[in-house]
Amino acid sequence: MYALGWRLGAVGLPSLLGVISLQLNGFIEKLYNYVELEVRLKLTVGLLGCDVRLGAVLPLGPELRCAGDECCVPWLEMRVVVVWLGCAVRVVLELQEWRGWAELSSLPVMFMIRYDVNTWKRALSYWKDRNIPTPKAVPIFGNLLSNIFLAKPFVEMDWYRAHGRLYGVYNGNKPGLTIAEPELVKQVLVKDFHKFRNRMDNGSRHKIFSKNMFIARDDDWKRIRAIASPTFTSGKMKKMYALINECSKDFINNLDKLAANKSEVELKQLMGAFTMDVIASTAFATKTNTYANPDNPFTTKANNIFHFPLWKAFVMTALPSFITKIQAIRQLINGSTNSDFFVDFSRNLLNERKSSNKKHNDFFQLLMDVERSDGDVREDSDANEAHHVNEGKDELEADAAALSNVIEKKLTEDEILAQCFLFFIAGYETTATTLSYCTYELALNPDLQDRLYEECKEAFNEKGEISYDVLSRLPFIDALLSETLRNYPPLLRLQREAMEDIELGDTGLKVEKGVVAEIPVYAIHHDPDHYPEPFVFRPDRFMPENRDNIKPYTYIPFGSGPRNCIGMRFALLEAKLALAKMSQQFRFSRVANTDVPVIFNKGRFLLQAKQLIVGVERR
Repeated sequence: MYALGWRLGAVGLPSLLGVISLQLNGFIEKLYNYVELEVRLKLTVGLLGCDVRLGAVLPLGPELRCAGDECCVPWLEMRVVVVWLGCAVRVVLELQEWRGWAELSSLPVMFMIRYDVNTWKRALSYWKDRNIPTPKAVPIFGNLLSNIFLAKPFVEMDWYRAHGRLYGVYNGNKPGLTIAEPELVKQVLVKDFHKFRNRMDNGSRHKIFSKNMFIARDDDWKRIRAIASPTFTSGKMKKMYALINECSKDFINNLDKLAANKSEVELKQLMGAFTMDVIASTAFATKTNTYANPDNPFTTKANNIFHFPLWKAFVMTALPSFITKIQAIRQLINGSTNSDFFVDFSRNLLNERKSSNKKHNDFFQLLMDVERSDGDVREDSDANEAHHVNEGKDELEADAAALSNVIEKKLTEDEILAQCFLFFIAGYETTATTLSYCTYELALNPDLQDRLYEECKEAFNEKGEISYDVLSRLPFIDALLSETLRNYPPLLRLQREAMEDIELGDTGLKVEKGVVAEIPVYAIHHDPDHYPEPFVFRPDRFMPENRDNIKPYTYIPFGSGPRNCIGMRFALLEAKLALAKMSQQFRFSRVANTDVPVIFNKGRFLLQAKQLIVGVERR
C-alpha cells in the first residue's frame, strides 16, 4: 500500500525514466488490445523490485519475504504500468520537463489503491450484463482513449454505425448510456427532465465556478436559471444590439485591410477576434481591440482556457471522482491564473458599478438588475427566434415546472461573477467556430454566397445599417446558420445524469441512478434517416417551406428542454450580423491551402478544426 515511495523514488532516476517512457510511447496507441496490455505488464517486473526498495517501508525484494507477496506482486505490477503510462502520455503530448508531472505522480497510484484489476473487469461488464452493445473498452480508461487520440467526429460516427441508437460507453470505469432515438431523446431532455435535470458531476466545488448555471445542480441550478432567463429574451437582446453592431464595424474594417490585398485568412483567428471583442464589450464593458492587440490579457487568458493541455483532460476524466473532487488536486491540474483573471476583473467591475449611478446596456448590468418575475421570459420572447427548437406543449410544461416556485429572486455577487465567466466561456469559442465553419462553406459554395448577398442587400438601409428586427427575420441567413450548426455542432454530446432509477421508453431497460445519459448530437445530425446526404452542406433543409420535414429532436445544437442553451438568441444574433455585413463587402474563395474536407483536431471536447484557411477579396 505504500506505493508513493517507490514512485517518487523513480522520478529521481531520469535515465531509467527515459527508458521506460520510450518503451511505452509505442504502447499507447495499442491499448485497445488487452493482450498487449498484459505483455507489457510483464516487462515492468524488474523495475518494480528496484522502485519498491527505493522508498517503500516494506520492500518485497526477489525472495518474497512478505506473507502477502503472492497477492501483492501482480497487484503492484498493474500499478507500475499505469504510473509509467502517465509519464509516457506527458512525454508524447507535452514534451515538457518532468517537474510538473512528478507532482501528480501519486494520483494514478491512489486510483489503483481503490480499484484493483477485478474491479475494473467487473465495471467493464456493466453493459454486457444488460445486453447493451458497447465499443471495445480497456481497463482504467474505458472508451476515453479513442476520444483522446482520434478525431471525435469519426469516433462518433463509427460507434453510431456499429451499435445503433442505443449503446453503452465507459468514461473510465463509469458507465454512460448513449441515446440517439428521437423519442428517447425527448424523454431525457423534456418529458422526464425532472429525473435527468443535472449534467454529469465534474467534481467542481469552487466557491464561484460551481455556481454557473452550466455546472450548477438541482435547486441551485433551478434558482439561477429562473432568475437569469429574462436577461436573454429578445427584448434584452435589442438593448445589447448597439454594442454588437459597434464591434462588427471594427471587424469589417479589419477584414477590409486583408481583402485589399486579396489575402488568405485563417478563419478561426479572424472570427475569434470578433467574438472576443463582442464578449468583452457586452459582458465586461471593455474594449479589447483584439485585431490590433492580439496579446491583450483577455485574449491570451481565454486561449489558455480553451487550449487546455490534453494530458490534464485525460487525468481529470480517467481518475475517480473521489480524487478529482479534492479542491487541491483540481487546482494542481487546472491551475487558477487564467480563470482568476476574469473573476478578479468581474469583481472589480461589480464594485465599480455599485459605487456609481451610471447604468449600462450590457449583460453585466442586466445580471445586477434582474429580478425574477413569473412570465418575464415568455412575454418578452419572439416566436420567430425559436430556431427550430421543439417548443411543443410537453417542452413548455417541463420548462414551467422546472423554473417554478423560485423564492429568492436575485443573484448573489458570486453567482453574478459565475454567470459572467460562463457567458464568456460559452460565447467566445463556440460562436467563433460556428462563424468559421459557415464562412468556410460559403467559400466552397459561391452560389450560396450569392444568395446570401441578395437577401441581405435589401435588408440594409441607406446608411448601410440593418436593424435587429429585420435581421432576425431573414430566412436564408437563418437556414445557413442552421445547416452550419447541423453539420458542425460545437458540442458533440449532451449529458444528463439520472437522478433516480427510470424505465427508458419501451426498451425494457432501466437507467439506474447515477448513470449518465449521453446524446450524440453529431451522430444524430449526420444520420441519413434524418437528413439525406448528411455530409452535403444544404441550407435549404431549413428554409421555411422545408422545416416541417425536420423530425423533432433530431436538430439539437443548443440542446433542448429546460436546460437548453440560454444564450442561443445572443449567439445567433452575433453570427447573423457578422455574416450579413461580410456578405455585402467581401467574397470568400477556396485556395490552395484550404483543407477539403475539414481536418479536425484530436482529443477535443468541442468540434475544432486544425485550420480553416480561405481567400478573401473585396466585392
